[in-house]
Amino acid sequence: MRSTRLVTATAAALVCLGALSACGPDNSGEDGGKTAAPAPSTPAATGAATGAPTTGATKPAGTDGAAKGIPAKAWMDTKSIPMDEAYHYAPLAANAKPQTGPVQFKGMELCHAPIAKDDEYGFAGTASAKASVGFGGDRWTAQQTLLFVGDPTHSSGTKQTTNMVDQRLTDALKGCAKTAPGATVKVNSADDAPYFAAVLTIPQADGTTVTLHEYAVTDGGTVSELSVWATTKGGAQPKDAWKAPEDKYVGTGMTAPMCEALPGCG
Repeated sequence: MRSTRLVTATAAALVCLGALSACGPDNSGEDGGKTAAPAPSTPAATGAATGAPTTGATKPAGTDGAAKGIPAKAWMDTKSIPMDEAYHYAPLAANAKPQTGPVQFKGMELCHAPIAKDDEYGFAGTASAKASVGFGGDRWTAQQTLLFVGDPTHSSGTKQTTNMVDQRLTDALKGCAKTAPGATVKVNSADDAPYFAAVLTIPQADGTTVTLHEYAVTDGGTVSELSVWATTKGGAQPKDAWKAPEDKYVGTGMTAPMCEALPGCG
């Protein structure tokens, strides 16, 4: 009987040596995980790896494009930009460059009006980008800057921040002579207009003068600036005479596409 038991035990031991994983203690599969085929990825994991949208997440309609950057269709049609009739500007979307950190609007840059430290959070927003087209020098260059702060339908604070950014921009333009000595400002838009429009001349440190036509609109959680400028020397005029649609049409040309592409417009 003992011989029979010994033979049985020996056979069992040999089986265990041939298939260790079947006889070994349960250690959360560490040994088996080294040789087993990888488990198929779930749809959520695949989306995270490839950038494809995952299922199950609930986001406000229309916010995905803003989270990834400014959508191409948010940029104004160049036909609405002053001087396009003569210059035939390239499409803005094709020249757009995403921005990081607090965005610097061109009007504030030319007026040497820095962003206050306490306001930087608003100027950073959720997404921002700039697109410049034109020839430079004493010919007209156009630049649109788009800042999406967020969807105000989900937060009254977002709308307040958007309005703050717009106010800081227009205040800097109106007060340009305070930060850029010798600058002149002529505001062409009424206080209750749905857009801001002004013409500025701004002396530069190198002796040149910038002539700037500035437009700004805000709606929902987005602020849009259009700057069209030329730089001349010794009091000369820009090479090409100014030609533009009425200011209200420029403003509409800025607002319509951004409200179609970004959420929150009223």
